[in-house]
Amino acid sequence: MNYDEKEFQAKANIKARRIWLVFAILLSANYGTDMSNGLYPANQYVIFLLLCWIPFFAGDILLRVKGKADDRYRFDLVIGYGIFYTFLLCTTESPIAFTYILPVVSLLVLYKNQRFMIGCGIANTISIIISIVYRLMVLGCNSASDMKNYQLQVSCIILCYIGYVMSIHHLVESDGALTDSIKADLSRVITTVEQVKTASNTIMDGITVVRELATENKHGSDVVVQGMDKLSDNNEQLQDRTSSSQEMTTDISSQVENVASLINNMVELTAESGRHAQDSSVDLESLVQTVGTMSELSTEVEHILEAFKNEFETVKQETGTIDNISSQTNLLALNASIEAARAGEAGKGFSVVAEQIRTLSTETKESSGQITEALARLDEISGKMTSSIEETLRLIQLTLEKVTQTGENVSKITADSAQLGEHIQVIDTAMKEVETSNQQLVTNMEQVASIVDIVGACILDSDEISKRMLSKYEESATNIDNIEDVIQKLMCELGIGGFMGLDDLVPGMKAKIILETGHGGLEFHGEVQSLLEAGLMLSLHGRLELTAKTECQLQVTVGNVLYCWKNVLIRDTKTAGTYEVVLNSRPQIQNRRKYPRMDLTNPCTIKIAETGEVFHGKLDNISANGFAFVTKDAYFVQAKGKNITISIENFPIPSQAELDGHVIRCSDDDGTYIVGCQLPEDNNEIRVYIEKLLARGAQKFC
Repeated sequence: MNYDEKEFQAKANIKARRIWLVFAILLSANYGTDMSNGLYPANQYVIFLLLCWIPFFAGDILLRVKGKADDRYRFDLVIGYGIFYTFLLCTTESPIAFTYILPVVSLLVLYKNQRFMIGCGIANTISIIISIVYRLMVLGCNSASDMKNYQLQVSCIILCYIGYVMSIHHLVESDGALTDSIKADLSRVITTVEQVKTASNTIMDGITVVRELATENKHGSDVVVQGMDKLSDNNEQLQDRTSSSQEMTTDISSQVENVASLINNMVELTAESGRHAQDSSVDLESLVQTVGTMSELSTEVEHILEAFKNEFETVKQETGTIDNISSQTNLLALNASIEAARAGEAGKGFSVVAEQIRTLSTETKESSGQITEALARLDEISGKMTSSIEETLRLIQLTLEKVTQTGENVSKITADSAQLGEHIQVIDTAMKEVETSNQQLVTNMEQVASIVDIVGACILDSDEISKRMLSKYEESATNIDNIEDVIQKLMCELGIGGFMGLDDLVPGMKAKIILETGHGGLEFHGEVQSLLEAGLMLSLHGRLELTAKTECQLQVTVGNVLYCWKNVLIRDTKTAGTYEVVLNSRPQIQNRRKYPRMDLTNPCTIKIAETGEVFHGKLDNISANGFAFVTKDAYFVQAKGKNITISIENFPIPSQAELDGHVIRCSDDDGTYIVGCQLPEDNNEIRVYIEKLLARGAQKFC
């Protein structure tokens, strides 16, 4: 139970009121009994009731109006009951009436105020003295027993108040000592709690690092196991192919021997071909001479044809003469016919002769025409023959040139054949060397097959070891999750106990506001601007539409944990982007969630926030609450706790290509440094993107 001074003040007032009420009832009943017995008049009893109950009800009204913790109630009690007590002392006959104050005064010890108790003692003593004076002067009670009673009353009251004051002093002193002891213990507790908080955060940081390393190692082990499986399969294929290659190499060796033999034959054939080429060269020279002779003969044929043409012209001329003779004979026959007609009977014989001459002339003429036609055809044929002979002569000339060129080429072939023979000899030597190398290759392949068998066995062993490591990583991850749950529960208990709260927040921490139902569950991100007595000021991105009593959820990222408040009041400060959040409860502590990671190798630029130094590297993996990059710069060995900004080239989410981070680890892999960083708050866009890829199975995650 927490200490609240007003709450205990209220309890003291309530207890005092109850005692006052009980005592007032008892005294009223007792005084009423005495009045009924005739000891006191009725008017005196009325005064008694007024003095008894008016202060009581006045105090009751005070408590109701000003609150039960009002400090003035004790003065109302002392003054009101003191007046009533004085009246009672002056009017009663009871020698022990002075003790009626003691039950009420004993209750005043609850207030543990020495000065107040001393004041009450002085006032009480004065009341008794007033009652003694009243009795001496008005009632005449001055006997020896009365005087002894008066002395006893004063002494008893004084001693009682001395005892009350000493008791209060003792209580105050013991409470002070107890308070000091509690403060010392509380200081130690607070120091211990702070150490526990620091240790918890450190453990959580370490667990986060170990968790990431274990996750990455598990991912690496998965890859190794998969690689081992593939390598084992490839090893079997390699062994089969090696055996096959060994057989093929043996075949190649035998084939090389055959090739070497064939090459020897080729050398011999090439030499013989050289000789044949020489013979061909001689034959071509003879062919050239023959073609030359053909050219001369063609020239003679041309001359003969020319003479034939000339003779043919002569025949044509003679044929023309025959034609003329035929014409004259025909004319002569016509004349003879005419003369025979004139001669009559005497000329009949001549007419027959003339008819025969004419008939002969006609036949001669017809023959001459046929000869002419034949000669015309002969002339045409002769022209064609002449053209053919001329074309033949031209072709013979071209053939002569080509044959001459062929002779030259054959001579070159002969030279090339000789050179080819030399090259083939070189090839023969090289093939023999290849044969020797192949034999050595066969031996090497046998050794490789043996080594592959050994490697295969080693791979199987490595596969088993990797699987064991994987199971250990899974067990480690389970233990880490358990430790993380325990730490989270501890931090939640610390938060509930009041040791984690608003005091842990500092300006610059990332914050998120989630508006309640009615606003669509909108989220607004920003950061803590400043702390207030009962809340904080936030700087948010985006404009919030708020009413005077808008409630929301608040999350502030404090390292590896989230401080969460529900149903808190948010107000617009009228300053752009600035809002006031009123906090009236302790936060719930939640561990930042674990998200799947995506492997990436994009180049990146790293800038140190404090110094502005720039380094280069490449991304290794990323998740919704952290990322890791690889670099060659040894600067990051001592960079734990540094704040950085990373710019990622060709990032699949362009809006998130530049991220802020906090370095939480750095591992050295032979001069290559793997640096792990934590985002200042969970990134929802990256989370959604990776989860979509994970749902499609497009990427392996760790």
